[in-house]
Amino acid sequence: MSNKVQNPNQGGSKAFLWALVAVVVVAIAVVAYIVINGQGAKTEFVAEREYENTSISATLDEDKVTLEAEDGAAADADVVQLYEDFSCSYCALLAENTDDDMRADIESGDLVVEVHSLNFLDRGNAEGHSTRSLAAILAVADSGDSDLYWNYRTLLLEEQDNVLNQWTNDDFADAAGHMGAESSVVDAIRNGDNTQRAIDMATGNAELLNEQTGSVSSPRVLQDGQDLPVDDINQWIEYLRAQRA
Repeated sequence: MSNKVQNPNQGGSKAFLWALVAVVVVAIAVVAYIVINGQGAKTEFVAEREYENTSISATLDEDKVTLEAEDGAAADADVVQLYEDFSCSYCALLAENTDDDMRADIESGDLVVEVHSLNFLDRGNAEGHSTRSLAAILAVADSGDSDLYWNYRTLLLEEQDNVLNQWTNDDFADAAGHMGAESSVVDAIRNGDNTQRAIDMATGNAELLNEQTGSVSSPRVLQDGQDLPVDDINQWIEYLRAQRA
C-alpha cells in the first residue's frame, strides 16, 4: 500500500486565497459605506435649514407655477410673470433681495406671481443643472404641498453656490426627503421622471418670453407682456406698491 505524497503548501494556499477574498469583500463594503454616507452628507444641511410655513397657494399649470394667497387674491391684485433660471446667479440675488417682500404681498392678496422657469443656461444640455432643478421642483409642485414648493425653491436659489453643477438626481431627491416630501415625490426626483417635461416647459417659456419681449434672459418680471419699467429689477416690488398707493 502506498501513500500519495501531498504538497505541504496546498492547505496554506487555499487559506491564503480565502483570506484574500475576505479582505476584498471587506474593502468593497468599506468603500460602499463611505460612498453612501458621503452621498447623504452632501444634503444633510437641508434638514437643519429653517422651514417656513406660508399662507401661499402654489398651483402648477402647464407652463408655470402660480403663487397667490391661500384664501385667494384680491380682485384688483397685480399679476406678474417672474422668469427665472436656477443656474442664474442674478436670479438667486433677486430672490435674496425680494422674496420676503414678494411673499408678504402675495399673502396679503395684493399680488399674484406666475413663476416661469427657464433652462437656457444649460445651453442645450439635457443633463444640465437648470433642467435637473426644474425636473425636481416639478415633482414637488405635483405634490400640491405649497409650503414644500416655497421652501424647495428657496433652497435651490439660496444655496445655488453649493448646488450648481454639484448635485445629482440623488442629491435633489435626498434634499426633498430632508424637507419631509412624500416617498413618491422623492422617487420621482431620483428617477428623473420629469426631465423631458422640464425641457418642454422651459423651452415653451423661452419661446413665450422671446415672443413678448424679443429676447430671452433672466431674471425678468413682466406685467401685461412687458418688462416692468424699473431701472433696477430689485425694485420691482417697490414699483408695484407705489402704483397701488
